[in-house]
Amino acid sequence: MKQIFQKVLIGLLIFTMLFPSTVYAVGEGNIDSGGGGMGQGTNQNSWTPGMEGVRVTVVEAEGGTPVTAPIDLTNKRLSNIAYSFGKVCKISYLGGQGIAPDTGVYQYVNPGQSLPRIISSKSLGAASIEAIKSYFTDEQVVRSIAGLVGMDFDTLIGGRYKLFLEPVMYVKFQGVYVAMTATEAACYDEVTGGAVRRVLPTVAFQNLPLSMFLESGDLGFPAWGGPRSGVRSNQEVKSSLGLGIVRFNEVVTPPAVSVYDYEYRVNTEVITSVTVRGGQADPDHPVSVTFHVGGRTMRVNNVYYPSGDSQLVWIRWTTPATPQVMTITVSASGRGHAEKSVITANIVDLDQNPPPDPQADDRNDGFTPGAMPANEQKTSLSWSVWRPWWQEHWVWHSRGEDDGYWCDHARFVFS
Repeated sequence: MKQIFQKVLIGLLIFTMLFPSTVYAVGEGNIDSGGGGMGQGTNQNSWTPGMEGVRVTVVEAEGGTPVTAPIDLTNKRLSNIAYSFGKVCKISYLGGQGIAPDTGVYQYVNPGQSLPRIISSKSLGAASIEAIKSYFTDEQVVRSIAGLVGMDFDTLIGGRYKLFLEPVMYVKFQGVYVAMTATEAACYDEVTGGAVRRVLPTVAFQNLPLSMFLESGDLGFPAWGGPRSGVRSNQEVKSSLGLGIVRFNEVVTPPAVSVYDYEYRVNTEVITSVTVRGGQADPDHPVSVTFHVGGRTMRVNNVYYPSGDSQLVWIRWTTPATPQVMTITVSASGRGHAEKSVITANIVDLDQNPPPDPQADDRNDGFTPGAMPANEQKTSLSWSVWRPWWQEHWVWHSRGEDDGYWCDHARFVFS
């Protein structure tokens, strides 16, 4: 399958049960390897090899701020996950976000192209650095990720964003199945007074965090230069382990001559719009869009749309009285992002190009009509707007015979 030409920064570790293996990669990769054994667990606390996935978050290439809600990819069909910790990126945890169990339905995606093995084990064999690197740099895979997070593919690979990867394990902990990243295992271990480390020391603090790490520092995370096997501390996991980064080369396209996003007449009231997508925007998580045009700041609040869809956002403004080229910048706050961050508008004065004034005896025997202009003229537009509403869903919780209570399990519905 066609590969995207790009720099890739993925830190990945192959576990081997007997000895470390060396993998040689063609190209420029941030890759390392090591090994370590794994305990068997108990009937209340255990991990089955192959019960794994990868959390993917699109982040800014400069600074690493997450710009989309994370998605969890896995080959498994999961219906018995008692709780997870929501969809939170490692960067957000290190930025101060607390950890809390989420007993809602665990959301995941089975990708069309199956994931390679991420965490090595004795029973299933070693994971392949080459396979993991190839997977997350494959054009079709990256196109699929762009669609899942609601981002244009060319925008994603244009150099402004990176993919932030975190291995995920599905593990039996205290008798129930839990989904967690390496960072979540370390954070939850701290808030529970070491409960995770006492019963799952090897898989949660060796195999999982050492399955991905950086060979060279990026986004403020250092290269991992420590041991390639053995149980790691919570601080080591949080600061340096359980992450991989995919970086795309910036695509430099020369600006087209005399090509503008919009062309308006002078001193005219016009409407300028952009499309916003990414995550779900509802009354609990609204998106706001800010336009900067002609020295003015115009803000549109309370933008809503369902997960995987988009919303059109617009402003009404009056063009200046003199011809000029204007640059309109657009930014979105919240879970969404604007498909265009810069809009170029050409303001023209048709009175400066008057038609000739023919006379009755004018002759031009060599005249031939020119091609009609192909510019599409719009005098009206229509569109629909997503509107969220709260749909109640009352559920009876029984406490025994003739005893219980009603609880509203409501959710936002879009129409």
